[in-house]
Amino acid sequence: MRKAYIFTLIVILSSCGGNGSKNIEKTTSDSINSSIPVLKAEKGDMVFVRMDSIINSFDMYHDLRKIYEEDVTKADTDLRTKAESFRKEVADFQEKTDKGLITRSQAEQEQGRLLRRQQNLEEEQNRVRNELGEKEVVLLNQIHNAIMVYVNRYNEEKGYSMIISTSGTSSVLYGNPGLDITGDIIKGINEEYIKSR
Repeated sequence: MRKAYIFTLIVILSSCGGNGSKNIEKTTSDSINSSIPVLKAEKGDMVFVRMDSIINSFDMYHDLRKIYEEDVTKADTDLRTKAESFRKEVADFQEKTDKGLITRSQAEQEQGRLLRRQQNLEEEQNRVRNELGEKEVVLLNQIHNAIMVYVNRYNEEKGYSMIISTSGTSSVLYGNPGLDITGDIIKGINEEYIKSR
């Protein structure tokens, strides 16, 4: 029964597509079930890419992520230094107050100054977080745009009817390995990126 089903599937697949001769390659290593034929993607086919694999293998992603992480580290170091300096000023103020080394009026002025400084540090921290968040969105948009521009150019040559993007929680549960063009996209987009540097 199973062999008859597979044979019927092969006949149906081979009769699909204009000329009735769909290229099928049988493989045992890349398919989930060794008896499922692996198609060769052709013009007009619906193909798919594994977007998470493309992003994780895209040199531009790694370069921009490195720059972003350096910015995050620098901002974090700067904010920590300012926070530590502020803590020392508060401790110094507390010590002077406890030892009675400043007048009540001086203590009120210093307390007001420290409160303003604390507010400024909190505002700066929020501003830096917002800037880094915005920068991350821009970097992700640059990566996505570069991928889309490349895929559109790639498809002008290949002429696929549809390119479906899959990711970890995709609605596509299975795609014939021969219709997975992820490797082609990764190779081409990295070659193009290297040339543009």
